[in-house]
Amino acid sequence: MADALKSRYPDAVIDLLVQSRVYELIFDYPNINKVHSIEKVTSKAVKGVCTSGNYDLGIAVYPTFSVALGLYLGGVKYRLGTAFRWYSFLFNIKHYQQRKDSIKHESEYNIDLLSELNLVYNKWLSVNLKVEDECIASANSKLRAAGVNPDYDYIVVHISSLSSAKVWSDDNFKALLKMILEDVNNCYQVVLTGTIEDKVQVKHITDSLSQNNRIFTLFNLNLKELAAVIKGAKLFIGNSTGPIHIAAAVNTHIVGLYSPVKVESPVRWGPLTENKKIFVPEHDDNLSDVMNEIKPVEVYNYINSYLRKK
Repeated sequence: MADALKSRYPDAVIDLLVQSRVYELIFDYPNINKVHSIEKVTSKAVKGVCTSGNYDLGIAVYPTFSVALGLYLGGVKYRLGTAFRWYSFLFNIKHYQQRKDSIKHESEYNIDLLSELNLVYNKWLSVNLKVEDECIASANSKLRAAGVNPDYDYIVVHISSLSSAKVWSDDNFKALLKMILEDVNNCYQVVLTGTIEDKVQVKHITDSLSQNNRIFTLFNLNLKELAAVIKGAKLFIGNSTGPIHIAAAVNTHIVGLYSPVKVESPVRWGPLTENKKIFVPEHDDNLSDVMNEIKPVEVYNYINSYLRKK
């Protein structure tokens, strides 16, 4: 959206408001003048940013009541948001759009908001994330400290998720890792990434593997370091969660495990790249175990074939 706005209004000052946990990933994006961060999305926090910025236009990409009210109370002259919410009266520029059918990507839905500003953007939507040399050096230092040699080939597996969509089970990841480790012709190091909060979940998986001399864990990365680690990998494997989009932005080949449920599907939330293989269960019945339709051996066979070609 920043790129689209800048292409139409090159002299515009474009600021972004995000939650603190993603600030470091986006603060230096070229077409954004300044990135504000708040710990929790409240109307008071949004109002504070808007009041200090004295903004002419606010676009509610994340159109919660707190954001809508914060824009209004913050004195933003023009407030653009979706029209079908009970609090849509807080927007004075309304976009009549329903996303529940999930017929296009979330980024396309967001770009559609800009049509209310007479802006049409037909470029292929993708995100490129620049990873600075100092981030690569810092990430490599942490890889070495964890036992990984970044000069040799490795793959990244990200198991954890914030549970915004159905995910592959720990047992399925366990079975996949076991097959990777048992392949004597596969010498790739396997790096499991996550946050400190994910440590127990990941350790439960690694402790269950009889041989895990090629498996390493990293829980102390900031988001730019995570991007650097993924950028250096031959392959990224993960559920529908933030790091899969980081992998797309640094052009690492992706093996994605996605829910078939319409509002969670890769049609709407898939990584913006052609460099990918996405596995999706056939049945969209919203059953709790539907992700088990993606068999570990099926995923392993694809990974093995891809890496051998490399």
